[in-house]
Amino acid sequence: MNAQLNQLGFIAAVGDSQNRLQTQLRQQMAHAYQRFCRSWNQLLPDPYLRDGGRYRLRRYSVFHWQYGQLKQLPHEPHYQSSYHNAVHGGFNRHFRAWLPTTVSNPVFKTLIAWSVEQFSANPSQLWRIQAHQFRIVASALEEGRPTPEGVHKDGADYILIMLLDRHNVQGGVSHIYNNQMQAIGQCTLSTSTDLLLVNDHKVYHGVTPILPEDKSQAAWRDVLVLTFHRQ
Repeated sequence: MNAQLNQLGFIAAVGDSQNRLQTQLRQQMAHAYQRFCRSWNQLLPDPYLRDGGRYRLRRYSVFHWQYGQLKQLPHEPHYQSSYHNAVHGGFNRHFRAWLPTTVSNPVFKTLIAWSVEQFSANPSQLWRIQAHQFRIVASALEEGRPTPEGVHKDGADYILIMLLDRHNVQGGVSHIYNNQMQAIGQCTLSTSTDLLLVNDHKVYHGVTPILPEDKSQAAWRDVLVLTFHRQ
């Protein structure tokens, strides 16, 4: 278990601070990881953005994890309370499920196993995992908003946020605040496998909007978000 995660409230592994997981994904699992990243090309537009934006594509599925085993649950709408998401909370949002080939990719189980290892030493603990594939796009006409709800909590126990791809993007700075809303950290997920693991009880988090560096070219930011809920 990672003491920093429960004391400070987050772990950031970015840039040169590569950990065992990131080395494994880039080296031993390189081909599987490339396939995993390519699945972000098959996301679908989010029709629920209340700011009228067209900048987010996504897929969503829910899983259980226990004794090192992953079980996909029957597909369900995504629901957050208005308390945790003042912009998009309080109603069911129906997104397409993860593709079977993405779920079965060994990278997915590796990410979950590593994450749980950071905050739980009990293999019998049942975790409910809400799994989000996000692509945020930006253009000269529209900024992309990774967190349109602003600085927030997700109403989970722990949250993994990992970058898959970042193309022609400026901005997208992740900010972490303690429960008194004092800034305690910031970083930019800029290289594939850069990640944040957040203790949702200890901190708030948010990400600044993105814009294209070259306004004549496409710009996008692909991120995996896993929220872990103790059952």
